[in-house]
Amino acid sequence: MKARSPSTKVFTVFQLEKMKGLSGGLFGGTNDPSKAEWGATGQVPQVRHNRLHDISGADIQEPLGDPRGYYTEIGSHTSKPIAFTEIGWHTDASPAGWESNGAEQAQFVVTFFNLTAGLNKEFAVWSFLYDQNTFEPFRRMGLFYSNGTAKPAWGEWIK
Repeated sequence: MKARSPSTKVFTVFQLEKMKGLSGGLFGGTNDPSKAEWGATGQVPQVRHNRLHDISGADIQEPLGDPRGYYTEIGSHTSKPIAFTEIGWHTDASPAGWESNGAEQAQFVVTFFNLTAGLNKEFAVWSFLYDQNTFEPFRRMGLFYSNGTAKPAWGEWIK
């Protein structure tokens, strides 16, 4: 691919939760940082960029601060440029124990950009522009309601 198009960026996508050894959270399982897989980022030397898939709301219940160095830890494991290929935070009153709302989603956007400001970040992609007809928590992860009305997080995202 690089021979035909040298300027094309080639990358591998890693799921941030798995890189950190986090298998618990919303989807059950157990968080075990001793099972972190950070070494995988260096196993493909031809890849010059690391892309991270992260749905923080599935692992962190509060969108404030940097629990366990959630984002700031990334810089200590790679010097390659970083892109977040899928991030999101839901605005649903369920599931139980993981309730959220528009204000929390907006706070997550602010927190995300503050905490990743020091990383060699190329871009970030929000999972869904509009709420989707799918299962929770993803059904209310859009930056817009399904009727086209912007959520508070949209204003923070475009800043």
